[in-house]
This record gives sequence, structure tokens and C-alpha cells, in this order.
Amino acid sequence: MIRRLSLANKCLLLFGGAIVLAVLAALIAPWFRMSALVEGGQLEVSRTMAGMWEKLDAKYQADPTILNGPGPAPGDPVQYAGVDARRLSIEQAERLAATDEFLASAVERLKSDPERLDLLQSKLVGQSIEYRYAKAVRAKTGDTTKVESIVLLERRSLGATRLLALNIIFIIEAFVVVIAIAVVVFYQITHRLILSPVRDLKQTAVRVREGDVSIRSDIQTGDEFQELAESFNLMLGDLQNNQDQLRAINAALDLKLHELARTNDALYEGAKMKGEFLANVSHELRTPLNSIIGFAELMLDNSRHEQAILPQGAEAHGPVAKRIRYLENIVGAGRSLLEMINSLLEMAKLEAGKVEVVIEPMNLRDVCEGLIGLISPLADKKAIALRLDVPESLPLVRTDVKKFQQIIFNFLSNAVKFTDPEEKSGRPAEIILRAEVLDPGSLPQNARIQVSVIDSGRGVPEEKLARVFEKFYQVDGSYSREHAGTGLGLAICKELAHLLQGELSAESQIDRGSSFRYTFPVDYDPSRKAESELEARFRAALMGRIPAEPKMPRKTPG
Repeated sequence: MIRRLSLANKCLLLFGGAIVLAVLAALIAPWFRMSALVEGGQLEVSRTMAGMWEKLDAKYQADPTILNGPGPAPGDPVQYAGVDARRLSIEQAERLAATDEFLASAVERLKSDPERLDLLQSKLVGQSIEYRYAKAVRAKTGDTTKVESIVLLERRSLGATRLLALNIIFIIEAFVVVIAIAVVVFYQITHRLILSPVRDLKQTAVRVREGDVSIRSDIQTGDEFQELAESFNLMLGDLQNNQDQLRAINAALDLKLHELARTNDALYEGAKMKGEFLANVSHELRTPLNSIIGFAELMLDNSRHEQAILPQGAEAHGPVAKRIRYLENIVGAGRSLLEMINSLLEMAKLEAGKVEVVIEPMNLRDVCEGLIGLISPLADKKAIALRLDVPESLPLVRTDVKKFQQIIFNFLSNAVKFTDPEEKSGRPAEIILRAEVLDPGSLPQNARIQVSVIDSGRGVPEEKLARVFEKFYQVDGSYSREHAGTGLGLAICKELAHLLQGELSAESQIDRGSSFRYTFPVDYDPSRKAESELEARFRAALMGRIPAEPKMPRKTPG
């Protein structure tokens, strides 16, 4: 509840309570002092009255006839000159002490303390105070002094009651006056020195929160509040300067943004024109190129037939042999050019998000055996040993078989291309196609398979290994000159692996070989197909290939 109070109420509550406690502490001492003075005065009165009673009692003992009538019994109260008291022998006092607490305390303390002469006790009875006074009468026997009797005086005093009442009234009046003055003074000091600067700072903060940073706090108290206000004003000045700078920067950024927008539009149009040009030119080039390759192959077959029917002993380097060599070069160059054009077209389709995924069951070992059979003629020409390490216990895989074959065949062809024969490299030329299940303990539907192509070729430098999957990137100029290519093979594999919900990775060491790995799930997840297609279309839109509107995903078999 205290936390919900305002600062002014908290100050009044806390400091007001502190003032009340301080005033009470200051008035307690006068109260006890006045009570002690009244008690001391009554003690002196009681001593005087007891002394006067003792003198009269001594006269009575010397002359009992001074009292009219029979004398009192020992221990009974006797009144002399209006003073009512009695004398008790020590034996009588000890007997009565059993039922009288004051008398018991008086007997004990007077007997135990030879220096003590008397004892006084006060008690409020009705509207007056009753005082009981006990005085020791000692007799000296030899070197010892003992209490012989006790004079017990009992009386009531209205004057003492009035004094104590007046004392209480004066203290209460002083308390009220002091509290009233303290509250008024404290209220004025608090509101002028504390609460007024705080309210000013609060109002300034509210205006700043509403967006007015031009406001300033004007506090002239000469203390920490003024220093706080000055610091607050400096902060507001810095904030206003920063806002002005930000407005200027935003204005400059708006200009830059408009320039970038115009540049982006130009780039978009350029990319769109490039894509259209590439697609049209690729299609236009592929048609005559197929004709050139077809006619060159026909002419090559005819030339080889002519060479076969030549008589024995004909010159090996004659016109027919030259024509065959020239036609082989034409066919080889044409096929290389056609392969480059096909790669460009396939990359364009991948970037445009127009590649369809056909999911079907696949026996991984059968497919890998077929790939080894396809690549073996090229490997045999370079005397490279091929080894298949695919266990028959692998689970049936659901993926796009053709795209899987394209990825692995590209790995195998690169391995054959960049692996030298043993007589040239000085180490065994070998390529291993390996497949294994990652995390065999997982559920079958969550398992992943890793297919690796490991060769003993030249290797790739570590600083260039991370870029081998980039478009148009080739590791080294010597490689690119010795083995022609566009640098799109691994980039296409990366895009295909992404479509099949897999990923590619590579490890390599110079002159020790390379390992290219394709990791993919055992079961293709159809729920992620729409997400992949939307991502492909978005990337295509950024490159200016097609509009970015999403289309409904087509159902795939299985």
C-alpha cells in the first residue's frame, strides 16, 4: 500500500512519524523528571510527618497521661497532631509482611541495607494518590546496628495528584504545539525544497514523452535538484541534436532509396532481359548445334567406313585419317558446347522455380551400381579403379531418382576428371562410391542417408573449398584449361539437393584426394514441398525471372 502513495504522502507519513517519535522521546525525559520531583517532595513530607510523630510518640511513652482515655495496643495506629502512624516491632513487621507486599519489601531492604533510612511507595486510589512510608528505627548494640522497629505511615495527597495531572496536561500541550509547528514547517520545506522540483521534473518528462524535446526544466534551488535539472536539459539538448541529425540522415537516405529503387528497376529489367535472352539464345543455339553434331557424326561414321575398306598398307595419315580426326574434334567440341548450353538452361529453370520433383521409391544399391556402370568407361580410359561400398541392408528411399542420379553422377564425373592415373600421380588411382545411414538408432522416418564419392585425385585448396558450389566458379586456371566446363555442375547439384530436402558438403586435401557428400532424408517430406517451391519462386522473382505470385503446389506421386 505504501508503494501506491504519492511522494508527498510518503514524505508526510514517514517524516511525520519520525517527528512524532522524536517529540515523544524528547518529552519522556521531562515527564519522568517531573514525576521524580513530585515523588521526592512527597518523600520529604513523609519524613517530616514521621519525625514529628516519633517525637510525640516519645512524649507519650514518657507520659502516657497526655492522651485522654486508654492507650493504644502495641502496633495499633496512633494519631498525634493529625498524623496517623503506628510503630511495629521487627517481629510484628515480619508477621504482617506475609500479607503485605510493601511491608515485606520494606523489611527486607531496610534490614539488608544499613545505610537506607526509609522507603516510600505510591499508588493511585480513586482520584488521589496513596503514599505508604516506612522508616527504620535502629538500635546499636556494641559494634552492630540492627532494626529494632519500623514506623509505618499511610496518607493520601490530593496536591500530588493535581501536580501530576498538571504535568500531564503541560506535556500534552507541548506535544501538540511542537507537532503542529513541526508539521507546518516540514510541509512548507518539503513542498518548496523537494516536491516542487520533483513536480517540475515530472512535468518536463511528461512533455518529453509526448514528443516535445524543445522543453527545458527551470529549477533554481542551488542544490542537487538544480544539478539534476541541468543534466536533464543537457540530455534533452543532445537528444534534440540527434533527432535533427537523424532527420537529415533520413532525408539523405530517402534520396538514396529513390536512387536505389531506380537502379533496382534498371537491374530488374536487365536481369529479366538477360534471362529471356539466355533462354531464347540457348534454345536457338541448341537446335542448329544438334544438326551440326548429327551431321558431323554421320560424316564421321562414313569416314570410318571408308577407312575400314581401304586396302591393307594404306597410309595411316592420309586424307581419310585427317578427316576422321577433324570430325572427332568437331563432335567433341559440339558435345561440350551442347553440355554447356544444357547446363545454362537447367540453371535457368532451377532459378525460375520451374523444376518439378517426382517422388518414387528407390533401391539405393541398384541405382549406385547403375551409376558405377555408366562412369566405368571413362574411368577405364584413365586406369582408375572403381569401388562400390553400399550395403544391401539400406532401407528403401523415397526421392526423385533422376535428380539423385544427376547429383551422384556429377560427383563421379568430377572425380574421374580430376584424378590422374597412377603413373602420373605416383599413387593408386581409386574412386569409392559409399552409402551409409546416419544415426542408425533414430526412427526410420527420421533417418538420413549420406552418399559419398571419395577419390584420390589432386584435391582442392582449403581456402577455395567453400566456393566450389558457387555458380561459374572453377578452382584453378590450370584445371579450367585442362578440363573445359562452365563451373555450373556443382551449383546445379546444390540446387537439386535443396529441392530434395538434402544438403551437400565436401572435404579435400591437396594431393591426397577429395570427398563430396550428399546427405538426404530416407523419406521425402511432402509438407515441405510447398515451402521449397515458394522459396524458389521468390528467388526467381528477385532475379527478374518470373513474377513472385505463389502458385498452388502440384501433387507428386507417392
